[in-house]
Amino acid sequence: MLIFVLLVLPACGTNDRSGTENGNAEGDERVTVKLAVWASGAADNFAKAAEEFNKRQNKINFVIDMQTSYTEYLGAKVASNDLPDLFFLNPYSEVQQFARNGKILDLSDRKFNDQLYDSMKASGTYESKMYAFPTVLEMLGIYYNQDLFKEAGIEKVPETFDEMKEAVDKLNAKNITPFAATFKDSWTLMHMLSTLQGAILGDDMDDWIADMNAGKGTYDVEGSNRVYEFLDLIKENSGKNYMDADSTTGFNALANGEAAMLLSGEFALLNLSSINPDLPVGLFAVPVTDNSADAKLDVDVGISIAVNKDSKNLEAALEVLDYISDNNDKNGWFHHVSDSLGSSPPAMPFEMTKEYPYFKDYTNYMNAGKVRGWNYLQLPSGFGSTAGETIQGYMMNGLDSKQTMQALDNGVKELLQ
Repeated sequence: MLIFVLLVLPACGTNDRSGTENGNAEGDERVTVKLAVWASGAADNFAKAAEEFNKRQNKINFVIDMQTSYTEYLGAKVASNDLPDLFFLNPYSEVQQFARNGKILDLSDRKFNDQLYDSMKASGTYESKMYAFPTVLEMLGIYYNQDLFKEAGIEKVPETFDEMKEAVDKLNAKNITPFAATFKDSWTLMHMLSTLQGAILGDDMDDWIADMNAGKGTYDVEGSNRVYEFLDLIKENSGKNYMDADSTTGFNALANGEAAMLLSGEFALLNLSSINPDLPVGLFAVPVTDNSADAKLDVDVGISIAVNKDSKNLEAALEVLDYISDNNDKNGWFHHVSDSLGSSPPAMPFEMTKEYPYFKDYTNYMNAGKVRGWNYLQLPSGFGSTAGETIQGYMMNGLDSKQTMQALDNGVKELLQ
């Protein structure tokens, strides 16, 4: 699930499994097609999806190769010119980098292109051609315990910054910790920055991204003070020792009812199935400004799948990709990897068999057109790591807002050199 620019951990965290393969018994004469993925809590779902494909035919052995240290793994494969048949890439800049270097296949003629949401096609595009399948969408926002909101007397989700502060005050009045902390893991903070910066940029985000990639933009824009006011609100209302809490601690705090809110993605709910599957968790857009119209959910492609242009089993790899990208297959890939609590929905129409409260909220935002993309994914490849570590410095009170914005600007410029 998700991860993100090549130099950072995937969004959904990691586990201790490396190089895990799910295939048929040794001696099977099938052609083996390997999909390399980064480690995540979705290991079992991937395994079941691959097993389903292998049951349906006797020519291809579809194998999932899960790598804990995906950055190092993929870098080594590039260096040795030994990329797997199919592999995860981060959307936008990383897909563009691999396409520009001639490493991945043009997929413009595949059937999935007609099914994708138009707004998500750019994530896999380079020079007007589709070079990666935008697999799933991930939604960044504030996940909240509906029961704790009711207990605190919060009747509607906040849509402005003042309403957010009022909600925090009501939770504190009931001795409920407002926010779950995850800040020991810097990748959670790159997500946070993306949502806050996106809100203050609004309709100017595309122009800002273009300026940043041209080396003439800055994080210090009109309204940027609100980004740091919101970060301060979170710092002051995430309990004691908030910098000691990693993503697992924060995810569990929401699941156990120890905190009312968590600014994160749907992957944070994967552990609910085992901890508290009936917990009513809703979702709302991060309310950064004083204008409710700016409260948009941050939705973008979290995983792209690319095809090795030089794969020795190219036709078989494309057959596997067709299986993965079929959103009408009732027992196919998406049934196993997207149709469960905390899973990421496809970047194309898909009907879940069970509707969770947060997913209903996500659908309402999508239908209303109140969504925006993730800006950090469209900045130079590798910037996500810089962004997360820089915001970590601010959260630890090691940098003030001006120093933080200057460090972010410098981080982009260094990667452009």
